[in-house]
Amino acid sequence: MKKERVLYLDLIRIICFLMVTAYHFSVAARTLGINANVGLYQGIVHIVWGPIAVSCFLMVSGASLIYRYEETFSLKEFYKKRFLGLYPLFWLAYLFAFLDFFYRMKSIPGGPKINFLLSIIAMDGYFSEWIPTFYMLGEWFLGAIVMLYILFPLYRFVMCKCKYILPVVFFALSVVLLYHNPFPMMIEKTLIMCSMYFVLGMLLEMLRRSPKQRAVRIGRKIAAAVGVVFFIVVYSVEKTGYLFNPYHAIFMLSVSFYLIVMEVAEWIRTEKVRRLISLIGKHSYAYFLLHHVFLYKYLPNFSGATMDASNTFFLYLSCVVYIYALAVGLDRIYAALVRSIRKE
Repeated sequence: MKKERVLYLDLIRIICFLMVTAYHFSVAARTLGINANVGLYQGIVHIVWGPIAVSCFLMVSGASLIYRYEETFSLKEFYKKRFLGLYPLFWLAYLFAFLDFFYRMKSIPGGPKINFLLSIIAMDGYFSEWIPTFYMLGEWFLGAIVMLYILFPLYRFVMCKCKYILPVVFFALSVVLLYHNPFPMMIEKTLIMCSMYFVLGMLLEMLRRSPKQRAVRIGRKIAAAVGVVFFIVVYSVEKTGYLFNPYHAIFMLSVSFYLIVMEVAEWIRTEKVRRLISLIGKHSYAYFLLHHVFLYKYLPNFSGATMDASNTFFLYLSCVVYIYALAVGLDRIYAALVRSIRKE
């Protein structure tokens, strides 16, 4: 039986793709010489929106999987659904990006052809800092999601036995990484850090559906209020010139944001609004795949332009609208291909 979509998860997806777009919008605007004040689009002083959104995406992935598979689980069905939910749309989007690159550059990308296998399995972004790859769309954490999907049956088994073990273990390991990182990569890209957010999302979803609903509701309200305080404190302190450790701040703000949206979603009772959020959230994966490519094709048209706050906001908003329209189109093309294959 297909489960209903969870409103707070879709709401987090939507806000997070707006945050990711805002961050990459600010980076692209500076890179391309657009004269605009994009500080707010980048983040809170030196705490940028991108890593916060990525952390929340990882939590959403863990929460959505445990929501679907906590009670009943088939290993074969799980891997089949994850494969079909991740790869065909990625391959279709990659094909369009690859053809566009070939049209503009009059050649295929350079690099060892064997490394194209990393693009086929959506791991090219994850390894692009260390070896030449054919990385074109998506982000590095798509590779982390692939690895977490592979590990989910193990994580689910442990979480169903005791839901606190893995979050505590991975949190402790993440703290160790802050002081000693033996891996040749940034801390946030390590499987340990990604797993910490992933299992935390699993834990929060399991608690949300706990039989002790009165305690859960009270705890969620308190956590959301504390989360709002965290945002105010981080913003106020950073504006004074004191800079938090970015990893500490990102963790606090990511978890705070997640808990705030969980609570806000409970206030949304209007059925039309709930349906709209679910509809928009359905296209978040396609949006995520396309947003980076689109920004660097659209924004060069504004290189050298000087923009006030209103025009900057409209430029950002136009990016969001265009990317979302393309995401809907990509999803529809994929759906049409699936329908045609099933008819044959």
